[in-house]
Amino acid sequence: MESIGILVEPGDAAQRAPSTSALVERVESSGAEAVVGDAGDLLDRSLDAVVARGERDVVELARRDADVPVLPVDAGSGVRSVPAGALDAALTAATDGEYERRERTLLALSVGGERVGRAAFDVMLVTEEPAKISEYAVRAGGDRVSRFRADGVVLATPAGSAGYAAAADGPVLAPGTGVAVVPVAPFATTHDHWVLDPEQGIEFTVERDEGPVELLVDDRRSRTIPPRTPVSVAVDGSLSVLVGPHSVSHWP
Repeated sequence: MESIGILVEPGDAAQRAPSTSALVERVESSGAEAVVGDAGDLLDRSLDAVVARGERDVVELARRDADVPVLPVDAGSGVRSVPAGALDAALTAATDGEYERRERTLLALSVGGERVGRAAFDVMLVTEEPAKISEYAVRAGGDRVSRFRADGVVLATPAGSAGYAAAADGPVLAPGTGVAVVPVAPFATTHDHWVLDPEQGIEFTVERDEGPVELLVDDRRSRTIPPRTPVSVAVDGSLSVLVGPHSVSHWP
């Protein structure tokens, strides 16, 4: 690798300044040129990789449709990130060609036919008022999967399946296996969760007007979802992450 980008968004440039300066030195000591900038600046450059510090940076690059490989640092097991303490060794190994690209599925989100965003980790419908339940329906490939009452429902990619979905008793998925759909605090003594194929198209609806329900995309509030308005999820490309000898295991 000859050039490595370091992502710094305008809102957190000052807060990250000391660690960014140190990271520039670490990249340069590995033998590569360090390029600092926001996502727009970096993705306009011809770079060999971009360092993404934390899940938020990974989400930002995914949202921007990054076509450059990402080296995630302290961004979770779902993207096989590198611990900060191993970054020096990882940078040297990456510039020596010891890291390889692995693809992580991205999802496109539409509400009522209007595209509203892209998710790398998870999508959630949840009542705005804590502990307030609503009723949800899930469809896949045009077939109804289930209808249930719960605080919410979360759909997770394999990269995000160890997060909210696992906390709601969902499975941790191997890369490339599908997506997990898991009710959140269901109003039932027994409940199911499902592994679905996003290539077939997945759709959620809020079935009752019992209070506002929010759509969260990678933990960011998107909008309130009216009853019986379809929230559609479909595969929308992938994000390339660099995986090598210093990457954590996918399995938490």
